[in-house]
Amino acid sequence: MGLVSKTEDENDLLYLYSAVIRAVFNDRIEEEEIEQLDVAEIVNTFKAITEIVDASVNGKIRDISELLSGGQGETYEGSAFDEYDRENGYTDEETQEEAWKSYGKALDNILQICIKNMRNSYRDCLESDLSDLLDYVVFQVEYDRETQTKE
Repeated sequence: MGLVSKTEDENDLLYLYSAVIRAVFNDRIEEEEIEQLDVAEIVNTFKAITEIVDASVNGKIRDISELLSGGQGETYEGSAFDEYDRENGYTDEETQEEAWKSYGKALDNILQICIKNMRNSYRDCLESDLSDLLDYVVFQVEYDRETQTKE
């Protein structure tokens, strides 16, 4: 997704969109079939894919990250002075690079949990179903928390 945000050329962007579409459908859709679609159809398909991924995968990764950081699920709703603070430089906004680093750390933690608890290799973890893997990690982290609080 980092490539998408840095791309200004429409042809490059459409090429990236079509590559994502082919990857999601395990190359069952040929490049020629995608080239025959209207630009709006390609963009709408890409948007649908990103919404599904965000809802199913990224949501679980955010939940796991929250569990691992020890948060109780409370979200900051903001205050009347937040905009003023940002405008005057009192708060640092998270850059896109920092967000990706945070996401990378969360993925590393997820893989470590899977390797340690499932006793699978790194390759086995990468080849397993992502949704099931994330569900297992959520279960394992919650289970570990429960057993620690009982002790």
